[in-house]
Amino acid sequence: MKLTAVLLIALALASVGNRLQAAEKLRVAYPAIAPGSTPSWVTAERGIWRKYGFDVEPILVSGGARAVPALIGNSVQFLIGSDTGVTTAQLQGIPVVRLGVTMNTLGSSLLTQPSVQSVQDLKGKILGISRGRDASYIRLAKLLRDNGLDPNQDVKFLSIGGGEGGRLSAVKAGIIHGTMLFPPLDLMGRNEGLKVLAKFDVPTPGGGINVSAALLKQNRLLVLNFLKGYIEGIHYMIRHKPESLKILQRYFQNTDMTAMSYLYDETTRRLEKELRANPESIAFHYELAALDDPRAKQATEKTFWDSSLVEEIRRSGFIEQLYKK
Repeated sequence: MKLTAVLLIALALASVGNRLQAAEKLRVAYPAIAPGSTPSWVTAERGIWRKYGFDVEPILVSGGARAVPALIGNSVQFLIGSDTGVTTAQLQGIPVVRLGVTMNTLGSSLLTQPSVQSVQDLKGKILGISRGRDASYIRLAKLLRDNGLDPNQDVKFLSIGGGEGGRLSAVKAGIIHGTMLFPPLDLMGRNEGLKVLAKFDVPTPGGGINVSAALLKQNRLLVLNFLKGYIEGIHYMIRHKPESLKILQRYFQNTDMTAMSYLYDETTRRLEKELRANPESIAFHYELAALDDPRAKQATEKTFWDSSLVEEIRRSGFIEQLYKK
């Protein structure tokens, strides 16, 4: 009996070892240390994708100009984010497919020098963005338009390197008069004496989940299981704040628990449990894209998206069962 038990245990351990060895290695690109990237870190760090047969490595690949070629060349298998860059590539005929979204709104704050008293005071001022008509531009353009200013004529946009931290430093140094910042840098800027002129949500897809058309065609089941793992990772992040905060602290390299807790709360309240994009966010996204490329006026969810996998997962009851636990 003892020998039989030992053999059974050995076989079980061998089986687990084989499954671990068989885990398929995947690389997932994210474009920035930003809220939209956080669920991919948590999902990977907590080993949730391993349940679906994947050993996932998150890779920082800044900007769509670098991330999209990496996706097409299979250096990375998925790209979460780079939403503006992905749309630009799709309009140029590059075979990238958007599967769903992490968020349908981008929450952010307009931080300005203390002398700026209203959005109207920004007329003739310099505002910082990261590059081109990206997410930071989208957020600023909507705010300006909602307050009667023409983003193409009434202000000057200046591209600032160094990500959100670079733009925050540029406001403090007086190089620019204001910029849009995600949590937690908006809170940090306010604590350093800058003015939070406005705080709002922009209805646009954030943290889009993208795959090459080739991989989707070759292995739809792999893509489906990847999405299920990501959905479960979002569930874990929502339900496990202390564990998630430790991961956020490490990636943001920030030990300020007040700032990290604020980031967590602002992010999790926007997470899309089903990864479904809503029509308003899609319409606004393409409206802004059309300012650079008129072809975006004809774009819809059906043009560049494949929502069938997300819908299949939803209809299966998988998500409903997760949130019953």
